[in-house]
Amino acid sequence: MSGAVRIFRYNWPKYAVTWCAAVAALCYAEHFGGWLLVLGALLALAWSALSLAVSHYVYDRSALAGGKWLPALLPANTEAWATADAGLDAEVALDAVMPGTCVARLDIYDGATVGARSVDRARAITPRAHAATRSSATALALGDGACDVVAVIFTAHEIHDAGVRERFFLEVKRTLRAGGRLLLVEHLRDAPNFLAFGPGFLHFQPRAEWLRLARAAELRVAAETRVTPWVMALALEKAA
Repeated sequence: MSGAVRIFRYNWPKYAVTWCAAVAALCYAEHFGGWLLVLGALLALAWSALSLAVSHYVYDRSALAGGKWLPALLPANTEAWATADAGLDAEVALDAVMPGTCVARLDIYDGATVGARSVDRARAITPRAHAATRSSATALALGDGACDVVAVIFTAHEIHDAGVRERFFLEVKRTLRAGGRLLLVEHLRDAPNFLAFGPGFLHFQPRAEWLRLARAAELRVAAETRVTPWVMALALEKAA
């Protein structure tokens, strides 16, 4: 299933409301606001179309899924790695590019502190590529120092409470060996994502929030890259 189709299916109520409201605005603009209403309707339609086009590029046409950008973010020696997600694990082909052994795939979705309506729909219609262990964002089912890398891809922004995010970062740090890294991949609340997704960019967190969480967990920025203008990949390292 293409990236644009998946994004639409996960968020179809928002698209449906936007399109219906825009059509209604265009139909009644002459009576209730004139050109301002028309402009707003056209902007909403343009944003919804652009969001699907960008999603198609990011998930289907860019280097994201292939993961060739990933090795540069890893520690020098990666023997054991794990993932933490909210129920979807197919965006990046980690098994094809990660060295070492995957020791755990953790599903941290709980429907309360981690999740959203779109995540509920995604979990219902998209099968997992790999079996996962149900876990808590604040009590990861991994031992102390169990991993060289914990990959958290398009998941951390689904932890809506700042305090829970802090505890999650501390939990990831606990599971990392000295010199191990948290690999964080996220859309950001920034200008490129605003241009692509309009008000929907508020669903993401700004880069400053991820850096704040890194400081709070005493993780240093070891490497950073942009996988397309809309996606940040950040490697946060535990002190040796």
